[in-house]
Amino acid sequence: MFSLLLTIFSCGSGKNTNNNSAENALNQEDTLKFPQIEFDTAVFNFGKILQGEQVSYVFKFQNTGQADLMIQKVETSCGCTVPEFSKTPVKPGEKGEIRVRFDSHGKDGTQYKTVKVISNCKDNIFDLVVTGVVEN
Repeated sequence: MFSLLLTIFSCGSGKNTNNNSAENALNQEDTLKFPQIEFDTAVFNFGKILQGEQVSYVFKFQNTGQADLMIQKVETSCGCTVPEFSKTPVKPGEKGEIRVRFDSHGKDGTQYKTVKVISNCKDNIFDLVVTGVVEN
């Protein structure tokens, strides 16, 4: 995704000088030195559950970059949503996972909980979402 953004920004200037081309090549080379996180999906809909039930989901990801990926912190929008993740580096090409558990105790109706993943990637914040409906 980041390399696509680099292409858009480098093409957007309308100038094509050798100096800009050299800078763009350097920026792309620098980007390749970073880890890059790519999730299978960013949203999990648990559907309808009864109040008091707990549901969990494992968000799977891969390091598609060129350096070790470190998940530094995972923050949630509510204490009812609890993440579990490994602090072990994920090597380039390897996969990892973040387990998220949602406790519906005291909740009612449509739920939308965000999970912010903070890593050592160049674009270091990635948002995941857990959503669904809690019924009495």
